[in-house]
Amino acid sequence: MKIRLGTTVAALMLFVAGLVWFQPGIASAEIRFGILPRLSAMELHAMFNPLAEYLSKEIGEKVSLVIPKDFEAFKETVTSGQIDIGFANSLVYVQLKKNANLEPLAVSSEAKSGTRFRGIIIARKDGGINKIQDLKGKKLIFVDKDSAAGYVFQMLLLSKAGLDVEKDFTTLPFAKKHDNVTMAVFNKAADAGGIREDDLDKMKDKVDLSQLRVVGYTDYFPNWPLFGTPRLNKAAEAKIKAALFKLKPNDPANDKILGAARLTGFAHVTDKDYDELRKAAKLAGAF
Repeated sequence: MKIRLGTTVAALMLFVAGLVWFQPGIASAEIRFGILPRLSAMELHAMFNPLAEYLSKEIGEKVSLVIPKDFEAFKETVTSGQIDIGFANSLVYVQLKKNANLEPLAVSSEAKSGTRFRGIIIARKDGGINKIQDLKGKKLIFVDKDSAAGYVFQMLLLSKAGLDVEKDFTTLPFAKKHDNVTMAVFNKAADAGGIREDDLDKMKDKVDLSQLRVVGYTDYFPNWPLFGTPRLNKAAEAKIKAALFKLKPNDPANDKILGAARLTGFAHVTDKDYDELRKAAKLAGAF
């Protein structure tokens, strides 16, 4: 009888433990942090690993970086529930938000632009392109159809300048990375290209930037959000937000954590802050 009772109690304890383990909202052993791959995996790991380590210490759970091979793979990691938190450009965020219950936790801040960012169009100085209108009939290259500052913002800029984005120039196959766009323009494989403004200076050790010029600047839009997915439990979400808001914009103490990622801090944000971007994306046919 004692053996049966002991067996029954043990089985009951295992059952209860199983309920706790599989209960939605219970913190997992690891927080998976997805990064949109606008640069190489090696570069992004070096840039964001200090932030992952900081979050691990602050929330008491391991935060591991997940860097998919391209933009589509990143979207798949979000929609299939493979990550808990993500960091993506504003366009990818609003696109994913249409069909996924994402929660913007904080907006990133940068030294030059703060919590806003913009794109540019670059061309060689010896290519005869001095203004946006000179792009008519030229070969243009961009990052990706889902790149906010490497395609969508530029489409709006070109349209506002009076160019027909369907007919007035040739769009080359997407380069997939901002540095690939710069290299294509520098090597004359393209007449001009669109990249995020801050990504031009990152190429100073790879190409002679004195041979390139900025032909035009896009409007500013809200910067990249760090967002939570349905996989993230509320307790961890609250801890992550608190940790991010400790990294106040332009605080020199943040440099060891955010310097490599070229960020200066995080600020409060809501989904409504991206409504103007949604309008721009619709005009560019990207939303």
